[in-house]
Amino acid sequence: MSYRRHADTRPPLPCEGRAEDYTAAFLVVAGLLCFLVLMMLWARWGMPATMICAALAECGLRRF
Repeated sequence: MSYRRHADTRPPLPCEGRAEDYTAAFLVVAGLLCFLVLMMLWARWGMPATMICAALAECGLRRF
């Protein structure tokens, strides 16, 4: 008995072999979350803490 997984009689799936590109959506949401976190830091501890966290984040991102 032979079982063929991809039979010729079966129609192909929609968009078979392609994946959606969510890069732009990810970058928009990541930027919005970064902005909101920095605003929360500014409201809680003031501008110096926000500037220190932003500088540390920039130094950390330059390593990648």
